[in-house]
Amino acid sequence: MKKIVIIGSTGSIGTQTLEICESNKNFFEIYGITAGKNTEKLRAQVLDYKPKYYDNLDKKDFLFTHSKLLDSEKLVVDKNVDFILFASSGSTAHLPIFESIKFGKTIGLTNKEVIVTYGPLLIEMAKKHNSKILPVDSEPSAIWQCIEGESKNISKIILTASGGAFRDLEFKDLANITPEQAKKHPNWDMGEKITVDSSTMMNKIFEIVETSYLFDLPIDSIEVLIHRESLVHSMVEFSDGSIKAQISKTDMRLPIQHALSYGSNNFNYENKLKLSELNKLSFHEVDRSKYPCYDFAIDYIKKGPLYVSALSIANEILVNLFLNEKISFISIADLMSYSLLKEDFEKDITFDNIIDIRKMLKNKIFEKIK
Repeated sequence: MKKIVIIGSTGSIGTQTLEICESNKNFFEIYGITAGKNTEKLRAQVLDYKPKYYDNLDKKDFLFTHSKLLDSEKLVVDKNVDFILFASSGSTAHLPIFESIKFGKTIGLTNKEVIVTYGPLLIEMAKKHNSKILPVDSEPSAIWQCIEGESKNISKIILTASGGAFRDLEFKDLANITPEQAKKHPNWDMGEKITVDSSTMMNKIFEIVETSYLFDLPIDSIEVLIHRESLVHSMVEFSDGSIKAQISKTDMRLPIQHALSYGSNNFNYENKLKLSELNKLSFHEVDRSKYPCYDFAIDYIKKGPLYVSALSIANEILVNLFLNEKISFISIADLMSYSLLKEDFEKDITFDNIIDIRKMLKNKIFEKIK
């Protein structure tokens, strides 16, 4: 029985992870779950799944006899834990991730912001402490599945993108887009921030970086294609020209289960795709004029790791401002280039430098929108 901890159990990924564990009761034990401020949903989950431990930001004790309140910091380093799924969001959620890595834990990551912001530090620490970082996002998971057991040299990685909620609109039509409109993805049911990132195509920028860090591949070897059907989740082209694709339904439970089952073939959940029912699979290049954030960032990420960290932080600040109706949708791209273009981030990537960049960018952006 693998003992599983889920950090961020009340969100979309967290709830689906609980479902996978429930459908694989013979293989996975829900050892601990944590949430932010959604204590009512967490309470219901504790009642339903009866984990040994739980935690929340307010340290609210539900006074259950079957489950105890325990600080997340202690939970992620518990010697009994076999796998930790980090379904938290935002780059500021990095501390428990790094703490678990220090203790050599096997972890699953859906938090793009932490990987992109701290990537080299994350990978270096994982190597040092023999910790395994398993991708859970559909695209990196697809790459992982394509290259498992392969001996051929990789020529290119092809990431697919739906094009987001406004893929059929021109940029000039986006002036009055509301947060509610931006939260609706055409194919996936995801969190608010990542859905907005999908509409600006910043999620693909972060997946390029994520792929580069996790699989030790140069950024120039990673390509993005628009694939409206969202059935081919990524492809790997090998040096002989052959291409391997991972194809499945738009169901995050599948990559979650793949990560949870690492090292074994034990799983019960299935959601099979009938190829005979597919009408077509289409692919075409990204029209950079429709996605100014992507247009700016696709070259910016080649400047170096600390530039990538700054880009991630700036985007996070700007998307939160948009979701809180402080700026318009089209202002995200303008403020991104304004905050980053003239700044020098040639220093080494360190925790202190990232903290300084966060403060600087927040001040610069908030001063601009006053």
